Amino acid sequence: MTRQQLERKRERLMRSTPSLQHMIRGSLFKRFRRCGNPNCHCASDQGHPAFYLGVSAPGGKTTQLFLPAELVPVVQEWVDNYERLWKLIEDVSAINRELLKERWVDSQPPARAKKGAKRKKLSKR
Repeated sequence: MTRQQLERKRERLMRSTPSLQHMIRGSLFKRFRRCGNPNCHCASDQGHPAFYLGVSAPGGKTTQLFLPAELVPVVQEWVDNYERLWKLIEDVSAINRELLKERWVDSQPPARAKKGAKRKKLSKR
């Protein structure tokens, strides 16, 4: 691909980035639970469906959050958005590696000091 093609592809990917306010890291899963009522169908069947969001925290601890059925589509969309974001990051990174490999990256001027920050004076020797 040419430099322009890679840059256009990267721009298309950047425009398709999902909103950060509509994403969550975790796994959505369904379990079946028995309610304990001996006359309920769950006593002889597989049970009532219950939905959870599982999230692993640093240190290996996993937490599970119960989800009412009406929130499952929303949470599924948020989990999908999170996964899409990581895929986009990997795709943009691959494009940037190609641009670097071909030396098609424009150099940026050094970062400016923050406004109001004092500058160090160079001593004269």
